[in-house]
Amino acid sequence: MRGAAALSRSPEGDVAAAEAADEVGQRLDVGCDLAVVFVTPDHADQLRAIAAAIEARLEPGIVLGAVAQGVIGPGEEVESGPGVSLWAADLPGGRPQPFRAWSVRTPEGGLAVAGWPDPDPDQVTLLLADPFSFPTTEVIARVGEQRPGHAIVGGLVTGGTGRSRLLLDDRIHEDGAVGVVLPAASLRTVISHGCRPIGQPLTVTAAERNRILQLAGEPATERLQQLVGEVADHERELLRTGGLHVGLVMDDQRDRYATGDFRIRGVLGIDPDEGAITVGDLIEVGQVIQFQVRDGASASDDLQARVADVGPACGGLLFTCNGRGQRLFGVPDHDVSLIERVLAGPVAGAFCAGEIGPVGDRSELHGFTASLLIFDEPSSMPGTWP
Repeated sequence: MRGAAALSRSPEGDVAAAEAADEVGQRLDVGCDLAVVFVTPDHADQLRAIAAAIEARLEPGIVLGAVAQGVIGPGEEVESGPGVSLWAADLPGGRPQPFRAWSVRTPEGGLAVAGWPDPDPDQVTLLLADPFSFPTTEVIARVGEQRPGHAIVGGLVTGGTGRSRLLLDDRIHEDGAVGVVLPAASLRTVISHGCRPIGQPLTVTAAERNRILQLAGEPATERLQQLVGEVADHERELLRTGGLHVGLVMDDQRDRYATGDFRIRGVLGIDPDEGAITVGDLIEVGQVIQFQVRDGASASDDLQARVADVGPACGGLLFTCNGRGQRLFGVPDHDVSLIERVLAGPVAGAFCAGEIGPVGDRSELHGFTASLLIFDEPSSMPGTWP
């Protein structure tokens, strides 16, 4: 396996794509089974020309891509301004299987998903989904029930309302999802969270859809107020500056939980009159939650720890939250720089409105997370980076 990546910040989309593709082609020097491209909203209307430039120079088996709020290339995270990021590789174990999926209304008034692939449990699905039109949470939950162990990695990618663009070969879609099913050989995943738990785990004792009404028998807002009064001053400051989040415990059979044991969801509203806290997910009575804070220091430590034993690789695709980057760490290029130091291989990717990756034998839609798909490099093929 060989991989290569490049980033161009040229203001003209087709020029940027040509520059990135030429650089990737020089580094790859072999056939290209898969090319993955991400472009900033500045280039949303040039995606077709960008795809054509990549096709002409690399002749890849499959081109997959999207418009994203920000893009990631070797050593750099572009959080504003124009950017085209390209990652390409020749892949062992068979050709990737591309797919295009979308939601459809059923005669009963519900939603169904068309076009979803039928992967084997030991394969990996790389998924790029529009957050406004595709029921990602429901889809990956169903896959987890039917095929435990099958990993889905990727993100919710968009340039903003009305600026979603998904690319599969020469077709551009403004809704739904696109992706490829990859052979699992030489693939690994890493999930790192950007929030850490504070206070104690609490059981939901009353809820209404995405509103937490009671925690451990008391109004949810009263429990939150107790927490604010109990935490240390520096945690209270994090609550004030970084915002409050809720972690939904994924395995409630344990007594204590650590970073990585939760699905992180934002707090959308607090209603002291009703004692309710509204969060970005459906809540069930009996579910265990723990309040969370965004913490750049612990997020950095967690990412370092989770990639520490990965070792050299052919490269990786990184899906990191829009809320990370300089907003969280205070410095540019944090995630990609840390990961590339460990992988010693090229990394590219996108900033997302939700990150997808496996925890245990199920994949989840995460928030404030870095999700990394690693393509291992056989020891007989050193020196592919840079």
